Amino acid sequence: MNILFLTNKLPHAEIAGGHRIIHQRIRYLSAHGYDVGLMTFLNGETEEQINSLRPLLKELHTLPHPNRNIFVRAFHDYLSLSRPAVFWKSYSDDMMKMVGEVAEQGKYDLVIAEFSEMGQYLHKNPYLSAVKKIISCHRCVTASYEKYKDLGEVKLKLHLKSLPQMRGLQKYEFNMYRSADQIFVLTPQDRFTMHYYAQDLAVSVVPSGIDVNYIQALPPVPKEPIILLTGFMDDPANEDSVEWFYNHVWPQLSSRHPDVKFYIVGAGVGPRIRKLANKDSRIVVTGEVDDLRPYRNRARVFVSPVRLGSGMRLKVLEAMAGGLPVVSTSLGMAGIDAQTGVNCLVADTPELFTQSVEWLLTDHALAERMAQAGRELVEKKHPLEAGLRRFEKMIQSVVQG
Repeated sequence: MNILFLTNKLPHAEIAGGHRIIHQRIRYLSAHGYDVGLMTFLNGETEEQINSLRPLLKELHTLPHPNRNIFVRAFHDYLSLSRPAVFWKSYSDDMMKMVGEVAEQGKYDLVIAEFSEMGQYLHKNPYLSAVKKIISCHRCVTASYEKYKDLGEVKLKLHLKSLPQMRGLQKYEFNMYRSADQIFVLTPQDRFTMHYYAQDLAVSVVPSGIDVNYIQALPPVPKEPIILLTGFMDDPANEDSVEWFYNHVWPQLSSRHPDVKFYIVGAGVGPRIRKLANKDSRIVVTGEVDDLRPYRNRARVFVSPVRLGSGMRLKVLEAMAGGLPVVSTSLGMAGIDAQTGVNCLVADTPELFTQSVEWLLTDHALAERMAQAGRELVEKKHPLEAGLRRFEKMIQSVVQG
């Protein structure tokens, strides 16, 4: 079977988040005899990262990520209705044409658009001939902007941007989904969200998993009083989670535990987060790192205070697999078969979140029990191989009709 992937960012082995899921899928299919092609945008990736993918692929086609003039971006963000800005910022005429040409010349049986923004290249593409199409929806864009609009604490710029976005976003996004043969989502909650907006969609849950052997490969080291938060910080959901933790949880923790440090680890750090580190020497902002495992090894508590976005948080599964006790909001645990008080602590208010982190900082026996239970949960319920086998089964069913 020939399968063509479309991605908005190069899914190499070192990348985090949803693009790591894509890399896992490509690697699995290639190892199991499928011919896999990849079309992707590039935005500063190294030659080494690009070349690391070539042994897995039948062919690789790249284009520079669209870079718009600031005034053109502002027009599309706030005024234009031709194409919602969240889709328009990833739009390229060259990519639209190339998708059709590559799919035809490579005789692909299936095209998979990873992330909804890439689904636009399967929707009303005049260059694309008849081929089976899947949109792998890592987040419902309409639902995300609804949260931006309704959540009062998000920064004003994002709140204002969400208002004009909503005018045509839902109609465009769900017409796009209807043009595909199947929609893949990561969690049952995501499927419920999709059917809330459009009951007629063909939606399948295809969860991800964790390479436990890789996560646990490093030898353990003594724990330090570190609270760890990871993620791609250019994502509004991650930036919001950092600011919420800093404003509502960190003041109490830092005053009661003067030896504790708060580590923010991940690429895409903007000036808003860097200012937090400038205000408090116990806040450490690393930026992008090559390997998250040493940070997990040293930390005492992992926090996931997410209030925006959707999908399954690989970073939470990776923390649990690495034996790091987790405190998370309910949204941060979506799709993970966990139980608060047993293998994690779930807290949706500042008071309970603060108390939960304190328990794990001060009660080492509790932290160790929860870490062990979390590790066992991931090993039993969220292994990488099981998720990839389900992914393979689902793409076969789409191609076979």
